[in-house]
Amino acid sequence: MSPLLDYTSFCQIVEKQLDVTLQKEVTGQELLRDDLQLDSMRLLQLLVHLELEHGYVLADEQLAQLPQMTVDQLLQSLVQKEVV
Repeated sequence: MSPLLDYTSFCQIVEKQLDVTLQKEVTGQELLRDDLQLDSMRLLQLLVHLELEHGYVLADEQLAQLPQMTVDQLLQSLVQKEVV
């Protein structure tokens, strides 16, 4: 299954919405917390933005794993929010 977001879109969201300057090209293997320096607050902001602006959600059971996820793992874990 291909990710809902590509690397370019993900990087644009991180840089614009989280005010983070990425120092190098994202390959997908970067850890969200350690390599991209996204602390808990920024990760929360990212999830809120992805849900409210793009309709993507992360399953509740995966939230605890978020700080240790790579970019690829996050993008593969996002699902399109069901509209009811």
